[in-house]
Amino acid sequence: MSDPEVQAADGVIAGSLQALSRTLHAIAEPAMRQERLLTELEAAPASERYAWLAEILGAEALPGEPLRETALAVLRNGGARRPFPYELRAALYAEAHDAADGFLMRLLRSAEAVQTLHDPGAELSPQLQEVPLGTRRALARGHDLPILEKLLLDGDPVVIAHLLDNPRIIEMHVVRIAARRPVASSTLREIERSRRFGSRLAVRRALARNPYTPTELALLLLGGLPAGELHSIARDDTLHRTLRLHAQEERERRAPRESGPESTS
Repeated sequence: MSDPEVQAADGVIAGSLQALSRTLHAIAEPAMRQERLLTELEAAPASERYAWLAEILGAEALPGEPLRETALAVLRNGGARRPFPYELRAALYAEAHDAADGFLMRLLRSAEAVQTLHDPGAELSPQLQEVPLGTRRALARGHDLPILEKLLLDGDPVVIAHLLDNPRIIEMHVVRIAARRPVASSTLREIERSRRFGSRLAVRRALARNPYTPTELALLLLGGLPAGELHSIARDDTLHRTLRLHAQEERERRAPRESGPESTS
């Protein structure tokens, strides 16, 4: 392309992204914003959807910006009731690869946790290991706080989901489990998906710094962490090398914005 053609194409991308941003800002419910963005990504031309993500997740975007938060949530969990389609992930990865965009490639690549708990049920207290699963799921909806605290070590995702919706469970409990080592990866995924707790900074920090968190999930949590946390993660040898590399690059990409007089990091 000639320079005028490139400028014209960039203008089209910028205009379509602005229109998309306005549309998403008008949707109050986060899950519905995710669904709309996912639908738009599926419908957009290949070059346009890659350009959207590269811009949304680029150096000019800082934690807390609604469009960036929505994009990261889509990459983590898909839309309102469906996962991020494998075909779309593969296509975006190919486009990022063609653009030599290692930053976005890491966000789209699957990677296992550094450590894995092979027997999640072993962490449950002997008293509760003998309780049938259906009963444990019912107990997770109950009011007995000592029992609820013991059930937080349950490896069953449904038990954990019920606990996360239980008003007797508070952030302190969730942070403690999100930071626990060892812990089932299914538990960490349920915590991240929780509407009550998944967006809280202390919870995200604990998840990102836990070597039992699947690396693909931890990578997508880095975008919502402050620069100081990214610095600590980049230096933490217990974490996956890819995660440490991404944390350092995320920090460097933000540096021009975060080093100004308005910076509080």
